[in-house]
Amino acid sequence: MLEVLFSDSAAGSLQCAMGHGSQIGGCLGIIATDESGRLLAPEETARLQREAEERMRRNWAEAIPMEGSPQDILSFPLSLGMGPIDEDGIGPLRENALEQLLCIFPKGRQTAAALVTSARRHLDTLLARAPKEPVRFWVDRTPDAACGLCWVLEQLRPLGWERLDLRVVDLSRLASDKEGPFGGRCAGEIEPHAWGKLAREARPLPARRAEALAQHWHRLRQEDAPLRALLNGLLVSAAVDLYDPYLRWVLDTLDDTFNEANLIGRTLGQFPLGFGDAWLALRVEQWIADGKLEAVTKPDAHLPLYHRTLRKTEE
Repeated sequence: MLEVLFSDSAAGSLQCAMGHGSQIGGCLGIIATDESGRLLAPEETARLQREAEERMRRNWAEAIPMEGSPQDILSFPLSLGMGPIDEDGIGPLRENALEQLLCIFPKGRQTAAALVTSARRHLDTLLARAPKEPVRFWVDRTPDAACGLCWVLEQLRPLGWERLDLRVVDLSRLASDKEGPFGGRCAGEIEPHAWGKLAREARPLPARRAEALAQHWHRLRQEDAPLRALLNGLLVSAAVDLYDPYLRWVLDTLDDTFNEANLIGRTLGQFPLGFGDAWLALRVEQWIADGKLEAVTKPDAHLPLYHRTLRKTEE
């Protein structure tokens, strides 16, 4: 069974699930603070560590084993919800989009190149193995996963969907079940012990549905908008400033001089936007270019760009 995911965090958790009881296994660490941010006493931290380890032990004892090997995991963390997409396969447009997104991080260009190289290798593997074995897609409630499913089905078109064994685990449906094993928004939040139970929720993906999703990707390619978003459960093209109001609402609560990391972190914490920090950091960069904000300090070389102080320059 090939396991197709659209997040490296999810792929890592799944690999841990497959390797439980071997050298891959899992680990657990506790960092505990009080309300003021001070570290708790060592004995209190040790108590919390023991409790967490006991919960993990119970979870694994009740877990359904996840079959497979790391070679079956194919990750496509291409951030297809952002940037231009009107190209076949994984081309220079996607490589450039990833470079722009990751440029806020040290060695972002190298990271983008590594992601693209890995995704191209995984795509070759998928095309070679899909005609001979089942493929299971894991789709959560994020624009990148919704885009990823449509995109990857378009890549499988030449093989003939009716000749393939395709299955989908719809995590967005499972997330609404408070008693279920998945209560988060993105697949990267799945704990390793839960994958085996979730795998049983896979449903067949009929060829007609695969065709419809691939056709939807074709329409999105033609529109080639700056963003794609899930609105009322539908994947649609969106304007570049779609998420700006959320940043603005948080910005209005901050002092005139503030930490940019606080702005981005609080925005992501308050609003379930379905993506990480990179896009918001790029929007802040645009606000700086437009003169709405100005940088007061520079980040350390080993930290993301948004680890700095900014100042408001307009009311």
